Amino acid sequence: MIERMKTIAMFFINLFSSSDTGYDRFDRFVDISSLSALILAAVAMVIFIIMNPGIRKGKRVEDRYMFRSCIVVLCMLFSDILLGAALEFESTAPGFIFIACPLLGDFLYMLTIFQWMIFVDYSLYRSEDHIKRCYRHAAVPILVVMAMDVTQSIMIYGTRNRSDLLFTFFYILQYCGFVIELIYILRAVKIVREYERESREPRFLSLSAFIIPFILGNLFRWYDAAFLTLGLILTYSAVKRRDEFLDRDTGFFNAGFLKYRGKYRDEKEYKGGNGILIEAPGHGEEMAKLLEELKPAGSSIFSLSKDRYLIISEALRGSAAKLAVSTLTEAAEESPAAFTPRVTTVARGRDESAEDFAERLLA
Repeated sequence: MIERMKTIAMFFINLFSSSDTGYDRFDRFVDISSLSALILAAVAMVIFIIMNPGIRKGKRVEDRYMFRSCIVVLCMLFSDILLGAALEFESTAPGFIFIACPLLGDFLYMLTIFQWMIFVDYSLYRSEDHIKRCYRHAAVPILVVMAMDVTQSIMIYGTRNRSDLLFTFFYILQYCGFVIELIYILRAVKIVREYERESREPRFLSLSAFIIPFILGNLFRWYDAAFLTLGLILTYSAVKRRDEFLDRDTGFFNAGFLKYRGKYRDEKEYKGGNGILIEAPGHGEEMAKLLEELKPAGSSIFSLSKDRYLIISEALRGSAAKLAVSTLTEAAEESPAAFTPRVTTVARGRDESAEDFAERLLA
């Protein structure tokens, strides 16, 4: 009985680690099905990009982030497909493929999760300046692990030094990569929780749409790239539901979302919510660019008309509101267009509902 349990345990350990169980038919099924899954995932990603022209055009910042993620995923899939094809024709395939493709695939896998984390952050806070400040060096751990991995591969395959110590180090690096991926995932979860606590805004984002495929990909490693592709597509599909509430020219929220937000906050019984109203006749486009750059963290920007914008945040009160007004005014006056917008603070009444507040701002 114990020997039988050991045999079953070793079967699953080999299956989940290398898909090499010793059962020829099953291993062959895994090899063919994993290669087929990679090809289907690549086709699905290409169709996804074609069906979403906004991603290709990249007018909105979050679409540009998603496009980069899609390109990284496609490169990862093609690398894994090349490796799978090389394994099918192992006797004739160039040897460097068996070194370069796994390294490239691991690097792009971690980079995809890194890009997804950035997409999560921007889709909530919608601040490119915040992204640049917070994630300037966030990809360094990936580069360090890959540099160590490349060095080790050169030592193993270049010098034929295949000691147990080097192979042990190889497995350690694999776990380091997983730890980095997990840190990015947990960072995304933290971002969402902080956003819900600070802004109390409705969000069109589902972390489970990516995390569940990520978990499945780690359980069934031979399908991990296909699962990651699915997670990326599901993430964008969830966020895309917000498109009806976005202004096409600026990417800011539109007046319809202001009303939707009011109903949402009343249902949740959220109190407070102050804002800054900006009017820049004849300079709406220039003002929109400044708002994109100087957007206060944790705030939402609404495009009420061509030259009229609104910033709403839980923190825009007192000295914080005065500082934001001063910063926006000075930035407009010192910009190449050199204009002076009319910037005023607006506050929600103590007994005023969020929906009534929204209606007053739109009046």
